[in-house]
Amino acid sequence: MRRTVVALLFVFACLCAGSTRAEDIRFPKQGSPAFMISLPSGWTGHEDQYNGIQLLPADHRTLVYLSLVRDPQYKDKPLMDLALAIGKPSNISTFPKQEPASISGRNGTAFLGQMKNDKGTLLDVKMVIIPLEPDLWATETLLTSHNLSSAQTDALNEAVRGVTLTGVK
Repeated sequence: MRRTVVALLFVFACLCAGSTRAEDIRFPKQGSPAFMISLPSGWTGHEDQYNGIQLLPADHRTLVYLSLVRDPQYKDKPLMDLALAIGKPSNISTFPKQEPASISGRNGTAFLGQMKNDKGTLLDVKMVIIPLEPDLWATETLLTSHNLSSAQTDALNEAVRGVTLTGVK
C-alpha cells in the first residue's frame, strides 16, 4: 500500500512539474497574423488601447510587450526609424546596439537601449522588430529592471519562449 501511495505521489509530482503554463492566449483574438502566447504560471496578459498586449509577472520587475504594427509611412524605411517611432512616447531617443533576432524562425532585428519609467527607474529595453509584409511588423519588447534574480531571469526567458507567430505569409 505504501509503495502505491509513493508511486502515485511521484506521478502527481511529475505531472505538476510539467504543467508550469497558466494560460494560452491568442493575440489578436481574430485575424492573421497573430501571436500565440503560452503564459508561465504567475504571469498575466493585459491588452491595451495601443493594439498591444502586456505580459507581466506578479512582481512587475519585467514586462513583455507584443504588438502588430501596420504603418505605410515606414514602408521601405530602415527598421531603426520604426524602432525610434515606437520608442518615442517612452522617451527612447536612441538604440545604441542592434543585433539579429527572430520570432518563430522569422528574422528581424533587436534594438537595445534604456528608458526611465514613470517612477524614474532605469529599465533595459530590448525591442525586437520582425518584418512580415512591406508595411506590417511584429514587435516584441522586453523591459527589465536592473539586478534581476536568476529566477526572475529564468521566468522572463520562459515567457519569451512561450511566444510564437502564426498565420504569417
